[in-house]
Amino acid sequence: MQNTTPKATRLASLSLLLTSLLFANASPAQTVVFSSNFDGASLPSQINPGSDAALTGVQGFAGLGPVGYQFGGSFLRSATGNTVTLTLQGLPNHTELNLGFLFAAIDSLDGSGSFPSGDYLHITLDGQTLFRESFANADPNQVQSYVPPPGVELARHQDLGFGGPGGFYTDSAYNLAADPRFMHIAHSASTATFSFLIEGQGIQPLSDESWAMDNLIVSVNAVPEPASAGLLALGLLCLTRLRKTRQPA
Repeated sequence: MQNTTPKATRLASLSLLLTSLLFANASPAQTVVFSSNFDGASLPSQINPGSDAALTGVQGFAGLGPVGYQFGGSFLRSATGNTVTLTLQGLPNHTELNLGFLFAAIDSLDGSGSFPSGDYLHITLDGQTLFRESFANADPNQVQSYVPPPGVELARHQDLGFGGPGGFYTDSAYNLAADPRFMHIAHSASTATFSFLIEGQGIQPLSDESWAMDNLIVSVNAVPEPASAGLLALGLLCLTRLRKTRQPA
């Protein structure tokens, strides 16, 4: 049976289909390349905890976080001034990285004050700073530079089980996986090294102040499929022919 559908209509339908396929194939596929909830007997081999960090029960942090992504069991607790390093190798082809973790600010972190001098969470990727913000657990005489986006703050100035010096130092919790600055980080190398450190002139020992991470996850956004380029060219050709068909004689 002869197809009586006008040629312009067929070209328009084909162009729409190709455009849909193009965007479906061009969307980067996200692949998890590392994850740990720190509930095992030992740390993953990709993590170097430094000299003063250990797996510790989460105590009052338990249950904080969105469903399916909550503090629980144990987390990796570190002293201020101690660097925790995550080294990943053999990454698949990608154009972006995404980093996420639950962050516990414990005891007397001092914010951005002049006395004490301040405690800054400093995160780097391959030696380049991704994040450097201060966290303050004493209120109201200390200032915190970090302003969490919606959905990031889980608890603020609460006693979550870690007793620090004095009664006015408490704990805070944040879902940094929900902070957009940790998403779509430009990166394409086959290796990646993240470092996590709370630094500043006012850092103090583990008995006074500390921090912890839980549910650490890194994913990559893959390079779009090569077929996308062909689909784009074909779609553009169809659109060109469609425009010519519609031009008045």
